[in-house]
Amino acid sequence: MISMQDEKFFLKLHHVYNASKERVFLAWTKEEQLKQWWGLVGFTTTIGQMDVSVGGKYLFHMKAPNGKVHTLEGRYVEIVPHEKLSFTWKWVNEGDDSEETLVTIDFVGKDNKTELVITHSEFSTMKEAKKHNNSWTNSLEGGLYSYFN
Repeated sequence: MISMQDEKFFLKLHHVYNASKERVFLAWTKEEQLKQWWGLVGFTTTIGQMDVSVGGKYLFHMKAPNGKVHTLEGRYVEIVPHEKLSFTWKWVNEGDDSEETLVTIDFVGKDNKTELVITHSEFSTMKEAKKHNNSWTNSLEGGLYSYFN
């Protein structure tokens, strides 16, 4: 779902995984686990930096099947173990118009499963919000879902 608030666009996604909140949280916060599923289906991810602490930085390099590398950087804003993870998001090599946005993930336990509620906010255009909505859906329904099944 894509909406607008305060003249900025945001998207909100809900996905349920067959794993505990603790396992799903670790898949987002442990380098060895994250690089196994992160990115679009068919991409490979290498991690240049991943300091999962408030104010800590991350740097991910995602290599497409055609060889092009997309680089993402940000810093962790809020961490509540097994409950919430929030971080900034900025593409490094995608042109001058790349803006910093904010991703907030809530981990909700439901009968030995975990619902992820992902809010990606601060987009200045609907086009960027839609592009990220499609990419998140691909990654969450492809890579992360496969990781737990």
